Amino acid sequence: MLKSSLLGILTVLVAYTLKTYVDSSEPRWKKEEIVNLIEGVTIRSYRKNGLEWTIKGHRLTAVGRDIRLTEGELFSKDGIVRAKEVYLDRATGKGELVGDVVLLSEGLRVESQHVLMDLGKGEFTGHQGVQAFEKGNRLQGESFHLQLRPLKIIISKAKVHIE
Repeated sequence: MLKSSLLGILTVLVAYTLKTYVDSSEPRWKKEEIVNLIEGVTIRSYRKNGLEWTIKGHRLTAVGRDIRLTEGELFSKDGIVRAKEVYLDRATGKGELVGDVVLLSEGLRVESQHVLMDLGKGEFTGHQGVQAFEKGNRLQGESFHLQLRPLKIIISKAKVHIE
């Protein structure tokens, strides 16, 4: 009786040990996500007071609520934004613009290489150098914060070149 009880306990321990070993060798991120790939895409984002942003691009990759757009252009009544790559969280409207970023609004042109954005608020922030052009004047700086409504830009460590 004692031998059969010990044999049963030993069998359970060996089975548990083997199961733990097999489970540890499998990747923990086994959950699969659906990846969508679309070329030549246009997305229109609507808010309570009508159309807010129109987003166009050469190629769109979507995983869950995250979007990656190549050769992206974003249009609204307040401005135009262009970048080589656009990363956007569809739920929050926040994201980033990477590579040859250009922001256009009311005679103002802002250029940078990396910009964080909040489309809901119409705010853009860059930390990798900036050039702004307005009425023939060029401003250079280390970083900037741009608000579209009302149009306001703050450039840190700005240098003004008047032409």
